[in-house]
Amino acid sequence: MKKSKKSKQSAQGKLLDWRERKAATNEHKTKYDKIVIVSHAFHPSEFEEEALLINEIKDDLREECGKFGVVKKILLFDRHPGGVVSVGFKEAESAAACVTAMNGRWYGGRQLGVAIWDGVTNYQVEETEKEREERLKEWENFLEEGEGEGGKGGGKGGGKDSTATSTHQSRGEDKESGES
Repeated sequence: MKKSKKSKQSAQGKLLDWRERKAATNEHKTKYDKIVIVSHAFHPSEFEEEALLINEIKDDLREECGKFGVVKKILLFDRHPGGVVSVGFKEAESAAACVTAMNGRWYGGRQLGVAIWDGVTNYQVEETEKEREERLKEWENFLEEGEGEGGKGGGKGGGKDSTATSTHQSRGEDKESGES
């Protein structure tokens, strides 16, 4: 009985030991080891002024991260106040190399924080009801301003549908029967 009690205490001591252990094989790697989180890449307010900046940031990160290996996916969390972007690599080694090289680098006047994703943190920020109402009101105002300018409904791409409708009407086409 004394031996088994002693071996149990020894096993518990190893489990509670604070010293770091290195994994002997790649078996302990998880799918999350392939995902890198880049923080401080932007501020959400920047997209209000220039919406195409999202694509620019994604392209820049794809190019820079591609130096370390194959980038499978980039997710930009445009509403996150920490300016978070997720970069998914094909291999965990590529992700580790990216973290080593890019953590602390400067981008757009900001120092990046780059780390492997913990597999738990959700960076998606949901829009509140108030924010949604404000966004819809701004969109409505934008559309109304465009109608006043040329009657096409929005200036930027908004006239596409009204032009198509007027073309069909001018030809005398009937939408229901398809006849002229």
